[in-house]
Amino acid sequence: MNVFFVLDDGTVVTPPTSGSILEGVTRDSIITLLGERGLTVEQRPFDIAEWQQGAASGRITEAFACGTAAVVTPIGRLAWPDGEAVAGDGGTGEVTAWVRETLLDVQYGRTEDRHGWMTRLV
Repeated sequence: MNVFFVLDDGTVVTPPTSGSILEGVTRDSIITLLGERGLTVEQRPFDIAEWQQGAASGRITEAFACGTAAVVTPIGRLAWPDGEAVAGDGGTGEVTAWVRETLLDVQYGRTEDRHGWMTRLV
C-alpha cells in the first residue's frame, strides 16, 4: 500500500519509492492524474510525527491509501493507545473521491483512456 496526504494548500505528498514504499502502476497513475488536475505532488519522506502535527493543525485535509486491490481507500484517522490523528473531518475528502472515481472510470472503460493504461483482452 502507498499513502498520499492532501495538504491545505492543495499540495499532495507521498513518500518516495525508495525503502519500504512499493513502486506501482496505481501509485504512478494517481500521481499522473493529480498533476493533470493541476495539483503539485511532492515525493518526499513523510513521518508519523508530521502526520500527527499536520492532522492536529488542520494542514492535512485528507489522507488516502492506494494499491492494486484497494484502488483508493480514504484514511480517516491514525490511532494509537494514547491518541489519534484525524485527517480533515475523518471522511472521504474531495480529492480522494475524485482520484478514486477518475481512476475507476478509466479502469472500467467509462471514460477515455488518454494514457494507454488499459489493454483490451476481449
